[in-house]
Formats: sequence, C-alpha cells, structure tokens
Amino acid sequence: MESLQERVQAYWDKRSADFSAVRQKELKGIDGAAWLDYIRKFLPCEGTLDVLDIGTGPGFLAILMAAAGHRAVGMDMSPLMLKEAKKNSENYGVHVDFILGDAQMPPFEEASFDIIVSRNVTWNLPDVHGAYTGWYGLLRRGGILLNFDSNYGPVDFAANAAEPNNVHNELDRELLRECAVIKDSLAISKEARPLWDMYRLKEIGFTECRCCGDIREFVRKDEMMRYDSEPLFCLYAQKKG
Repeated sequence: MESLQERVQAYWDKRSADFSAVRQKELKGIDGAAWLDYIRKFLPCEGTLDVLDIGTGPGFLAILMAAAGHRAVGMDMSPLMLKEAKKNSENYGVHVDFILGDAQMPPFEEASFDIIVSRNVTWNLPDVHGAYTGWYGLLRRGGILLNFDSNYGPVDFAANAAEPNNVHNELDRELLRECAVIKDSLAISKEARPLWDMYRLKEIGFTECRCCGDIREFVRKDEMMRYDSEPLFCLYAQKKG
C-alpha cells in the first residue's frame, strides 16, 4: 500500500500545475459560484463553521468555504499541490490553513470539524473504508460529510480523453497511462459506486445518508470549461447530533 500511495502522490505532484489551472478557471468563472450555491443547501443556515477540505489539491473547495466566511483547512498529500493551493488562496483574497497529510489518516484530533468536504479524492485512495471511518471521528456531533466523486472504476481513460471537450484530452500520454494503472490497482475501482459508499457510511455510523447520482447540471454551468464526462455524484452523510 505504501508504494501505491507514493505512486499516487507522485502522479498528483506532476499534475499540480495543469490541475491548478483548471481550478483557477472555475474559481474565477460562474462554476465557482455554482459550487458554493450547491454546497450551501446542505449547511446550517447560520454561524461560522470549521471546515476540512480533504484532498484539497489546488484548494478549490477550501477557498470557496473560506470566501463564504467559514474557517477552512485544506489538507493534501502532494506538496506541490499545496504550493498551488496557497497561491490560489492568496490570489482569491482569502485565508486558508493548508497542511500536508494523508486523507486516510488525517492528523487532527477527534471532533475537530463541523463539515468535511472532498472532491474527486476517494476514487484514488487505497483504503476508502478506513478513510471514511477516520473522517467520521473528525466530525462533531451533527457534523456533515459531503463527498463529490465519480465511479471511475469501469472507465477507459484513453477513450475518455479522446472526447473533444474532455479535460484530459490534452494530458500527457504518459501521465494518462499512469493514471489508468493507478486506478486499476485500487480496490475501490472494483466496487459499485456510489451504492458501495452509502452502505459503508451507514455501517460506520452515519445516521442520515443521501446520494445524488449526477450533479453536473448544478455545478457545471460554463460551456467553455473542459470537464470529465463521467457522472459526478454527491454523497451527503450526517453524524448523529
């Protein structure tokens, strides 16, 4: 698992610049506002929240939550991604605490956060069940997990990248192959998502779990943006209050 984890980190280090460029466009365009509007539907109406963005990458969700007035922490295993995230938060004019850490073993005390958000992270974790268990412990009573991801297991990344408006169609072929190798090596790629996730979240102890199978129409408003064509699901899970 360690060697696979190191391989995942190396991949995202190499992707840090181009991945950050995509997220910068989102933040500056209408899609950033669309994401924030969508997330707000799940949050308490009042008060400042402690938010953890796990696998923050270039800081997209953490920056949005900080811009909405919450105390945001962004964590990622890629040092180069975190450099991009810090630059992006400064350019956006918000403060986010960015730290280096493993999504499967976050370095925080129990019951530290009101909200945990994650975008396109769980699909490339060697131990998703273990990660969910740890995240449950980090939430306070009544805390909420929002996980946005896609079921990449059955996807042929090469065919996916050949689509004209796909975000991967300008990706270096070597990196594309490496992504496919990593994906095919992960146990989560063999599961039926997001049904598998729903079952695991309930098993861990989340008392309210809901899933929207495809939220692209809500968060992808900019027709000029390049995106992955796979359905983007949203998992909502709440810890008992």
